[in-house]
Amino acid sequence: MSTETGSLQVCAAVIIEQGKILITKRPDHKPHGGRWEFPGGKLDKNESVEQALIRELQEELDISISVTEHLQTVSHCYNWGQVEIMAYLCSRISGTVRHLEVSDHAWVIPADLFNYDILEADRPILETLNARFS
Repeated sequence: MSTETGSLQVCAAVIIEQGKILITKRPDHKPHGGRWEFPGGKLDKNESVEQALIRELQEELDISISVTEHLQTVSHCYNWGQVEIMAYLCSRISGTVRHLEVSDHAWVIPADLFNYDILEADRPILETLNARFS
């Protein structure tokens, strides 16, 4: 889904368990393949952020979540265009992480997130998490 300004709107789930944050690795065949990001994805037409997060995490990782709090919104310009990421703190309700639409996942303490090749658009979220939870 795009906004009236033409930026791509996506949502990102920030799931924290036992002091570690879930990140996922993009499949090699997708744009930015092999890079790490927070799980989530594009909003479908007429879909709320909460609905999109619940759907995306079920589709990508086979887990059920609840959305608890808006963390921040980030705008970033890639060479292909503008993206707006709406990051939300979420909790896992059920399920074991499976790699349905990701190539890998990791549970990482906030300070170690900077050691991963995280997508540029997600980096401001790292800084927020490190400041808030370290």
